Amino acid sequence: MRHAGWWTIRALAMAFLLAGVGAWCQTAPEKESKPAANAWMLTPTPYRDWNKGVSPEIRAARDDYSDRITPPAFAQPVSNPPRRLPLTSPGFYEYVTPSGCDGAGSGPEIRNHPNGIVLAARFTKYRSVLSASGYSLYSELTLNVEQVFEDRSGSGYLAPQREMTVLVPGGTITLPSGKTLSYKTGPREWSLQPEHSYLMVLAYYKEGDFYLVTDDWDISDGVTRPNDCRTDYWERTGRSSLSGLSVQQLGPVLEKLLYSSQ
Repeated sequence: MRHAGWWTIRALAMAFLLAGVGAWCQTAPEKESKPAANAWMLTPTPYRDWNKGVSPEIRAARDDYSDRITPPAFAQPVSNPPRRLPLTSPGFYEYVTPSGCDGAGSGPEIRNHPNGIVLAARFTKYRSVLSASGYSLYSELTLNVEQVFEDRSGSGYLAPQREMTVLVPGGTITLPSGKTLSYKTGPREWSLQPEHSYLMVLAYYKEGDFYLVTDDWDISDGVTRPNDCRTDYWERTGRSSLSGLSVQQLGPVLEKLLYSSQ
């Protein structure tokens, strides 16, 4: 009887284990299939749509900024002097910037920028652009302003319902040949996503009329949640005054944080 009981227990244990494995196999693909936060960057922008509605002067300024911040690619072996390659060159090797969040806990939660802006806005549309030189590829994000908490940019037009342009490195475009080109589109844990609303700290670049995001929180469901490695660090270490607040609570707390950072 002891022997039969042992086999019964073993059979039950194996059945439990297999059931657990079966449940894991059913649930694991769902987790793995969740798209990356920046999956939208893989949607190509048609060649003729790159420059619609943008003046040549604005486009040139944005191209110049993007070219300057994009690590250069050189012909191999490196010539003297080095000859920079456009991203459309055969065999182009993408430089991958090391990941990290250096200085995440330094300074105040809302950092003080000379031309800074703090506002809530909704990400409504985007397009990717290959610079005229071909040295860089970036995306222009259109955001609809919902509420302005502070504006020291001097842009003069930020107000609810107005549109603004945010630049981010990388994206996907369709070349005149019909081929697609992607750059800096690897899966990211943190990214602005279309149809989401955000509380953002930005810096304004007058030459080029665009903004860069320095910190952001997702407020799409009415609750403030971290959306970059720095804001996530502040929440994980229990230092954040913003994470977990309802959108209605943001005004007074931001006013206090902004006043203390002056």
